[in-house]
Formats: sequence, C-alpha cells, structure tokens
Amino acid sequence: MKEQPIRAISFLGVSKYETTSYVWNGQQKQTELFPEAVAYFFKPAEILVCLTPTAHEGEKARNWIELKQRFNQNNVPYRVLQIPEGHTEVDLWKIFNTLTNAVDQEERLIFDITCSFRSLPFLSFLAIAYLKAAKQVKVEHVLYGAYEARDDQNRSPIFDLTPFVSLLDWLSATQQFIQTGNARSLSSLLRSQRNDSKELVEASEILEIISQAARFCQPFTFMQEVAQLESKLDKAQPDIEIDAVPFSVLKENIVGTFTQFQSQSDSFTEETLRKEYKLIEWYYQKGQVIQAISLAREWLIDAITFRLGEAVKFDRNHREPFEEAISGIALVGKPHPKDHKQPFTKDHLNDYGKKLWEWEDKDLLVQLWTDLKNVRNSLDHAEHLPKKQKEKTVTAFKKLQDKMDQKVMRPLRGVAEKWNLVDQAET
Repeated sequence: MKEQPIRAISFLGVSKYETTSYVWNGQQKQTELFPEAVAYFFKPAEILVCLTPTAHEGEKARNWIELKQRFNQNNVPYRVLQIPEGHTEVDLWKIFNTLTNAVDQEERLIFDITCSFRSLPFLSFLAIAYLKAAKQVKVEHVLYGAYEARDDQNRSPIFDLTPFVSLLDWLSATQQFIQTGNARSLSSLLRSQRNDSKELVEASEILEIISQAARFCQPFTFMQEVAQLESKLDKAQPDIEIDAVPFSVLKENIVGTFTQFQSQSDSFTEETLRKEYKLIEWYYQKGQVIQAISLAREWLIDAITFRLGEAVKFDRNHREPFEEAISGIALVGKPHPKDHKQPFTKDHLNDYGKKLWEWEDKDLLVQLWTDLKNVRNSLDHAEHLPKKQKEKTVTAFKKLQDKMDQKVMRPLRGVAEKWNLVDQAET
C-alpha cells in the first residue's frame, strides 16, 4: 500500500519574530517565520496554517502577508485554518474541533507549535492524543523552533517533541496493564523501539506472557512469570533509558504492582494459597469478575485440600474427591442427586466430606459453595440458563453484582482471614 503524503499544521501569530538560522539534520534555513522552515525541511504535501482573525487580516496581519507571499513564490501548498482568538473556554473548544476536523483517518502529520501562543501548545498536545486514538493518525514530528536556544552564530535548534507525545501512549498502555493485566499495547511499544535489542525483546515477551496468563486466568503461570519480571526489566534498563525513556519512568510502578503476586516455588504451599487469594481480590477489584469467580471456586477447593493436610494437585482423579466432599456437605438434607426418593445424608459423604462435616466452619462453607456455584454458573453459561421471571436488565445485573459482593466475596474473605490466608498487611 502506498504511504500517505505528510501534511503539516503550523500556527502563526502577530508577534515580531526575529530572524535566525534554524538547524535540522545538518541543514539550515534562515527565516523569522518558522512555518517557512517547516516547508523547507519537510516539504509537506500541504501545510495548514492556523490563524486568528487578527493574524489573518488587518493591520496586524503582516506576518501572514509575508509568509503567504513566500509560500506562493516557492510553490508551497498551503491552506488557512481560521481559529478564534482563544479568549474563552468556548474558543478553546472551537480551536480543538478545528484542528481535529481538519485531519482525516490515518493521516501522517507534522505538528509545529513554535508560533502558537498562550494555551495552544497544551491544546495541540491534547488534539494530537485525540487524533492518534480516534483517527489512528501517525504523528511524524512535533516541532519547536527554539530561537531562545540559539548559539553565538545565531543558529537555532529545532526540538522534536514527539517522544513527549508518545509518553501519553506509554501512560495509557501502562495504565491498561496495571488495571487489567493486558500488556499487549505496552509490549508492542517496547518491541517497536529496537528489534536488535535482545533485552528489549525479552522484556516485551515477559510482559506479553504475564498479560496472557492474567487474561486467561492461569494463576500459577502468572505467579512464576511475574517472579522474573523485575530482573528482565533490569537487564533491559540500559536500552530502555536510550530507546524507551517513557517506560523507564513507569517501570517502578509496573514492578510494584505485579511483583506482589510472584511465587517461584514448584510445590503448592500456604504462601501459594495467599498469592492465589490475593489474585482473586485483584481480579475482582479491577472488575474482572469472571476470572475472579472462576479462580475463587478453584481456590476454595485448594484451601480445603490444604487444610485437610493433603497435597494440592490438579489431576482430575486427585482433585475430584475434594470437590465431592464440599459438594456433599452442601447436599446433606436435600434429595439424593441419584435417587430423589431418599434424602442425602452425612452417611453418603466420602471420607473427606465426613471430616468437613465436623468443622466449625461447615455452615459457612456450605452457603459459600452454594452461592459461588450459582454465581459462577450465571457468568460462565453466558445467560444460557432459564429465568424464573422477567426482570429489567439493570435490576438483574445489580442483583447479580450484589450477590457477588455479599454472598461470595464477603464470606470468601471471611474464610481467607479465618484460615490465615490473607497477607497481614491487607487485614
């Protein structure tokens, strides 16, 4: 596919600009009007010049009159974007809309903020962020002709502020990772910096693995991979500081968020149960209720197995007796699932179920298991269950949320605290 031509957006005011030689990649352009330098260095297919009524016409419009004349002499394609003076909030919104409406989907752009004034540089950065998100615009450069940084030969550098715009991308991707465990955007940003850096590639890979483990609710892979996160990022730190500077600022926040879940143990220990429970809470607080409830069911079986003094294993034959035990004590007094003519009694319990029947927590476990099973079915069956009555959707969702809060998470926390499976710092 043919790459789109680049367009530029510049501003021009009414101030008296001083002549200097602007420098870009070894080239120089002498001018007092920086948009002329933009046209000279980058040769955009079109340059959009933002002008207020005062800068566009009238006795103070000398800068635009001169720039327009030079553009015409040098066959520079240009177009005027008329913007208000910016004295009110309404004006600022009009300027924002003018900038964003002038840009098409997936355009390649250069933003020049050199001659913008008052709040326009800030507004431009917001417009850039919006265009990248809403219209998938590729911002090639954000330019500032730094006249105030000129040398003794009156040469002024041009600063490319694009990395500061990309900071918004890094912030957004990092926030997404911290809030949801999804590191796809963050991993992609890291990988895009340098393909020849083994350390950066490995750092992006560990983020992607952690992301997949979190989204697919694979807690033990998640814990083991998180244990490697800090060391992988530390190895990549030299390259990060050169090629991914925004990430180096955010790295500490990422490490602090996820290393709390790390576990390097190959065996299932009490500490594993604590980390597993912590992950349930993290899922739930982040609104990932399906993962939270699915893991809560498995955690409860793990915790009961461990408390019975048995090894926690995941093969079906080993795990099934403990599921039958907790399911069994919840059935006592109800019709037998295989013979509805007789009740299910404690004599029908397997050996582990009979031990649970003697626990003082028995009633709490029975109610928790029952509610947990019902909520999990409601979520995992994706509404493919018969409804007893028609309810407004909002009401139904609120009831389900309340049930998760009050009937599942609250008693689950009670069990975790009573069995000393919550970190002391969190109690």
